[in-house]
Amino acid sequence: MTLTKRLLPNLASLFAFRHLPTKVKTSIDSTDSSDTFISSASSGDSSPSTVLSPSQSSGDHKWTSKDLESYFHRALDADLPSSPSLPFTISYEEALVSVGWQMDNPYILTGYRQALGSVRECVYSIYGYLHNETFNILTHLIGSIMFIVILSIHIVLDLLLFSSSTPTTSNWRITKYGSEDIVALAIYLVACTTCLGMSASFHTLNCHSAKISHRAHRCDYAGIVVLGVGSILPVIHYAFYDEVFWQLIYSGIIIITGMISAFIVLSKKYRRRRILRTSTFLFLGFSATIPIIHIILYEGYDHASRTIAVDWIFKAGVFYILGASIYATRYPERLYPGKFDICFSSHQIFHSLVIVGTICQYIALKKMISYKIGMAMGRGINEGFT
Repeated sequence: MTLTKRLLPNLASLFAFRHLPTKVKTSIDSTDSSDTFISSASSGDSSPSTVLSPSQSSGDHKWTSKDLESYFHRALDADLPSSPSLPFTISYEEALVSVGWQMDNPYILTGYRQALGSVRECVYSIYGYLHNETFNILTHLIGSIMFIVILSIHIVLDLLLFSSSTPTTSNWRITKYGSEDIVALAIYLVACTTCLGMSASFHTLNCHSAKISHRAHRCDYAGIVVLGVGSILPVIHYAFYDEVFWQLIYSGIIIITGMISAFIVLSKKYRRRRILRTSTFLFLGFSATIPIIHIILYEGYDHASRTIAVDWIFKAGVFYILGASIYATRYPERLYPGKFDICFSSHQIFHSLVIVGTICQYIALKKMISYKIGMAMGRGINEGFT
């Protein structure tokens, strides 16, 4: 990669060439005059003389990429700083020039990261300085870690320590959390971890480059699909616990729908069609509601409330829909552009509400398992007295 390609994008985006002169002139003025050179890029002269920095050139002269390349080559030869100290973040106008792929919300006016081109620097931006993606990253990174910890606790406590059957009478045995319960929990918790982890990764790598950003964004979409499928499969299992036929039917429907959705959002051909992508997620969400509607219509709301904690599932849905609505309408930043650049923007509120929604679904799943265990204990007690 040439020097021009390395230097010009950052300079253009950060300073629009208007801040460059002062910075460079300061560096030049701080050096000994005998070490300075004349910048005559148009003539290609490289003889030592006095420095003609961009700020000292004629106002009618427009600095081209060749001018800048020549100037910085001379600065490097003179052991001078090759470029001014660049700020960590840039404004909306500057970001449009160099990191246009990051631009999604015209009401966020500052805090955009430069094109870092390094995974290490992208990771450093998580904790090194504040920008308009900081809390988008942290909300879902912390959420992902939280679900990893919860999954680990369940594996250690429920599967390894307490999943063995406990004898209570000569005729029946009670199980705390069986292997099927751990699998159901694992499916959901892994889905949450995947979705939140992919989201945090995308927001971290969004400033790397256009290519990496687009790839990470596709993974972010795929994570949403994984959460949609992984959150409904355990519900289907417990909603139709004694009805294998309906378990297979609805599980098949949601898995196939998830696969189609993943294909659409991962495909370069289809993912750019915003309406199609939005419709895909809506259809996936609608597919997830079908088994819930089924059990409510055929078994009654009270039964659904006991077996699958439908109240908590509805709460999760409310938080998801509320978050998506806030994100889509871009409140509150659209009312006060520039006031919510770092925190409390619609995207960050959306992320926070997604976390609340996933917690509600986790509570619902725990209640499903508890109800199933309670029913097993009741059957066991009845068998013990017969």
